[in-house]
Amino acid sequence: MLKPARYYLFGLVLALVCLAAAELIWLPAPLKTSGGIQWIEMIDWLFNILALIPISWAVGALLGVWQQRKRKGWTLILQLVRLIIAGLGIIGAGYVLFAPEMLFQMLLVIGAAAPLVFADMLLTEALERSRAAKASNIGGNRSNAPKRLLSSLWLPKRGMITLTITIVLLLVLLCPTGYRVTYPGMTLNMNRYAHVEKSENSGGTVNGILVFERPAVPADWLYAKLLPMYSFEKIPENEPPLTESYTQVVHMKTDANRVAAAVAMQKAGVGGGIKPDGIRIIAIVKDSPAEQKLQAGDIIDAMNGQAVKSIGEMTDYMEKAVKPGESVQITLRRSGVQTQAEVKTKASADSPERAVFGISVQTELLLDIPLNIDYKRFMAHIGGPSHGAMLTLAIIDQLTPGGVTYGNQVAGTGTIEADGSIGLIGGIKQKAYAISRTDADVFFVPAELEGDARSGAPDLNIVPVNTIDDVLNWLSEHKK
Repeated sequence: MLKPARYYLFGLVLALVCLAAAELIWLPAPLKTSGGIQWIEMIDWLFNILALIPISWAVGALLGVWQQRKRKGWTLILQLVRLIIAGLGIIGAGYVLFAPEMLFQMLLVIGAAAPLVFADMLLTEALERSRAAKASNIGGNRSNAPKRLLSSLWLPKRGMITLTITIVLLLVLLCPTGYRVTYPGMTLNMNRYAHVEKSENSGGTVNGILVFERPAVPADWLYAKLLPMYSFEKIPENEPPLTESYTQVVHMKTDANRVAAAVAMQKAGVGGGIKPDGIRIIAIVKDSPAEQKLQAGDIIDAMNGQAVKSIGEMTDYMEKAVKPGESVQITLRRSGVQTQAEVKTKASADSPERAVFGISVQTELLLDIPLNIDYKRFMAHIGGPSHGAMLTLAIIDQLTPGGVTYGNQVAGTGTIEADGSIGLIGGIKQKAYAISRTDADVFFVPAELEGDARSGAPDLNIVPVNTIDDVLNWLSEHKK
């Protein structure tokens, strides 16, 4: 007779294997098919394997319900637990197969099912031992009855061993340590990630490179002993929660995509590029003069009738025309509606002669993106802006007859700014090492990070650049 515990154990073992595999997912990264499909794309297929975990638990739970359908008493509670396990298992499998982007919800459902699985295993074993003890007492020597009864009261051995081993492994694989770990990632061909509508050119190989940065777990110190390029740093006390950080990097990826598209299309002659369009308020300092007058999300267009379209223009006006303690008539947009607000300034804590409102701001950008771009979603490409420069190059490549790579296998990293400059990124040593494992002919890096990149991959052809024009010029001078 098939036992539910076998399905439960299969799911538990698979869950532990998947956890370890997720932490070491970068190892096969150079792998790609003859058709150009990279390891990062294959991960999306392999992700579906996770569905076997909740499915196996659901099957085990339903099997247990069927086998004990005529039982009464305590088994009724056990049956209820199994029905909950089955329900959570089906929902968890649904998330994996049909809504993989809802990662946190999926992990929450599967995680909720796990302790119920252990409860079922422990209770089932205890009930089986109790029934066995009673049966032995009825047909056996009465003098041994107390011993058999005492034996049935001990905690289930097999279930407790399984629980103990699982808890130890989970602590090793999941327990936070207060440190952050950075380690090599994988390449992503930007011409496979983004496709511009009406583009007849599919583009050459333009690889961005991802690294992994996450809270470190005890297993990472073992990985660092066996594998190269693992680095650790203490997590600051004011670090935002993981869910908030996740949201931030997703937004950063979206912003990088939009800036890259606008810059690239202007370079290709099909768009107007990027223009400043006011100053967006990001946050307001508590108890500052602006707290009751302004709101996060407001866009400042003018001060005392003087138009200000960028942070630079706003700073210049404040330094020349406003003294600490003076009030300023601000013209702003709030939820698309223009309005006015009079805000008193105060002296800056760092420079008492400088007037400030107590707000954090960024320049609002007006992006001209006349062509639609279809972006693929990859499970391993969560977010961040470091692919911006290579995405810009890929879009230019698609919009240029014959392309701009000239037969080179291109790789690079760096953010893209509104003026086409290439900004700094993190994890450059790990990125250089990851690229050194590929067949890249060149690796473009922000000029200030050249030294660190070379220390990560001394034999790699590393080219320092400051702008996207530097990249285009180098490629045109090194045709293959």
